[in-house]
Amino acid sequence: MPSSLLTNLVSNKNLIINAIGFQIVWFICVQGNNLFAITATIVLLAIHQRIFKPELKRWKLLIIFSLIGYVGDNFIAMLFEVTYSGYLIPLWLLCLWLSFSTTINHSMSWIFNKSYITLLVGTFMVPISYFAGISLSGSSLNHISDSSLFWLFFLTEGIWWSILLLSYQKTKSWHEASNV
Repeated sequence: MPSSLLTNLVSNKNLIINAIGFQIVWFICVQGNNLFAITATIVLLAIHQRIFKPELKRWKLLIIFSLIGYVGDNFIAMLFEVTYSGYLIPLWLLCLWLSFSTTINHSMSWIFNKSYITLLVGTFMVPISYFAGISLSGSSLNHISDSSLFWLFFLTEGIWWSILLLSYQKTKSWHEASNV
């Protein structure tokens, strides 16, 4: 077997592990149990470190991305009265952000190939996933019966994610170009 074929197989296997690992952790997180979410996230982060061996600067970027996302989601949740079990959005949502951040340079890196793909994913796919997470976690979006508020929430979440993903794309490119 040629070495390039073997390299591609190993790389694809790692991307598949990355994608499936995130989906498993996503499902565990949206069940709403913080302890299970933390445990699953730690396991995923350990697997990520073992497979991809990211440098410290990449970990910093992923943690910053996750924290900004978590704080932004907290703001949007308060603005649109998303009801969780506590005042702040739960820890399992931070775990979800950390887990998602492991995919953006690997199994989800395709969304950064073209800016319009990034915009489409951020604007439409992420809010749909967000609604699924709200439903599965037992959380609720108050005023969901008001269709204008529903669409405003959907649009706000989509714009937020689009800005965040495009910003990550630019920051990552800058980091790689400047070797910071």
